[in-house]
Amino acid sequence: MRLERHVGGLSIARKEKYLLGAGWRSGEGGWSSPEPDTEPLAINKAVHHQLTRDLSTALASSGWKVVGYSPRGYARMQDPADESLCSLPAALRRQARREGRPVGQLTYSLFLAALLKGAGE
Repeated sequence: MRLERHVGGLSIARKEKYLLGAGWRSGEGGWSSPEPDTEPLAINKAVHHQLTRDLSTALASSGWKVVGYSPRGYARMQDPADESLCSLPAALRRQARREGRPVGQLTYSLFLAALLKGAGE
């Protein structure tokens, strides 16, 4: 599942604003993360990494834990209900089911909360 699909079709300007609000920097080689010693990324990869970070952080308020990342930047999550491991998209589906709402609605609300948090800082 492409996480970006659930936050709507972001224009280039909105992607740039989202990344800049999260502390990313644009340079000749691409977008650089606020974390030190990271390679510059294409804008779509940078958005994916930031969205993964924001959504996994937002799920932590429901008890989910990040237990690691794959080399490609995909988060592994631990379910608070049974401590099983799953991917971030699976965690979003499970949490949406528990809350009784569509996964797209949950994902979009978590994304908006992250945007508002970034704009308020």
